[in-house]
Amino acid sequence: MAQVLSNRTVVRDGWHNMCSDLCFWRDTFWLVYDRTSAHTAPDGVIVLLRSADLRRWDEVAVFRTPNDARDAKLAATDDELFVFCADSRYEPIAGRKRQVIYSYVFVSDDGYSWSAPTGILDRNYWLWRVRVHDGVFYCAEKGGELLSSQDGRNWTFVARIPDGEGATPQELQEARKLDHRTTPRFNEADVIFRPDGELWCVSRTREPDQHALLYTSIPPYKEWSCVDLETLIHCPALCESGGKVYAAGRRDPTAPWIPQHSPAGNTGIFLLGRDGVTPVFALPSDGDAAYPGLLSLEADQLIISYYSQHAYLSGVVQGEKRRLPHMERWGALRRDAPPPGYELSHFKTGPADIFVAEVDLAAENVEASF
Repeated sequence: MAQVLSNRTVVRDGWHNMCSDLCFWRDTFWLVYDRTSAHTAPDGVIVLLRSADLRRWDEVAVFRTPNDARDAKLAATDDELFVFCADSRYEPIAGRKRQVIYSYVFVSDDGYSWSAPTGILDRNYWLWRVRVHDGVFYCAEKGGELLSSQDGRNWTFVARIPDGEGATPQELQEARKLDHRTTPRFNEADVIFRPDGELWCVSRTREPDQHALLYTSIPPYKEWSCVDLETLIHCPALCESGGKVYAAGRRDPTAPWIPQHSPAGNTGIFLLGRDGVTPVFALPSDGDAAYPGLLSLEADQLIISYYSQHAYLSGVVQGEKRRLPHMERWGALRRDAPPPGYELSHFKTGPADIFVAEVDLAAENVEASF
């Protein structure tokens, strides 16, 4: 059974802190996350922290976009560190208020002095998790297209990942004018390159039961195969350790899980194989949670960042229980405001904390096919 070597609260300041990512660059750990009033509040900023030892963290930068900055991700080359994020706003489109997304990037050559926000891609192209492979940037954006870039700033189309949709490229572009989600078969996704050059992509979906899908492709990555993982995994993050591929993300806490010594929260780590996933460990978490960053510097060792509200929902820490002022604005922006007596946690409000955990997989002996 996998063991947690450490699990530290990195940020607990009363904000709704969420959607973290991790990377290791120039012998330093870098952690980025969203700081906002609530998950759907229109006041988000991006915060960057650094640490030499995963124990002591320093805030080094705060990033802002023209509206609501959210869902920050990190990527690095030898020479530069990149922070990618979305700028979210709501506009009247086709008779209703709809979320409109523009992607931005911030770049630094030392981690301390940063460029101004640079807009990249067209409207409703939402760069999600960006990976660098052999000096090239890759991203499976939320609308289902695999994109690549030589510099992290200028992106080109590689392939459409989900197939069998029965829609022409023109119809997909028309759909993108209304929503960044162009298909129920693709959403938040991550990619990982295998040693033989094959590319794996795991995506959250809106299919029945919200099962995650595993897409695979060989160079030049134009044609894709798909396997239903038969498991809910939101916001998947992929990482190789000890020759195996692991996926972390938000799981269904009502789904069957393996026995473990600590309570199984809704942030899960899975062993990923071609034919499915195997549960490995679920970290303590509840409420609005997960959206992890995941990396491995040693075989059979994972470092994971994530967010959670479990300290407040359990009563261990007293959080704010009042209706937040933005909730009334939320109704005007999206739909009818929630009734006054509705649990705030159902609308992803209230404080949330950022955690970083080290997980030892050495005692974990489940196998997956590759």
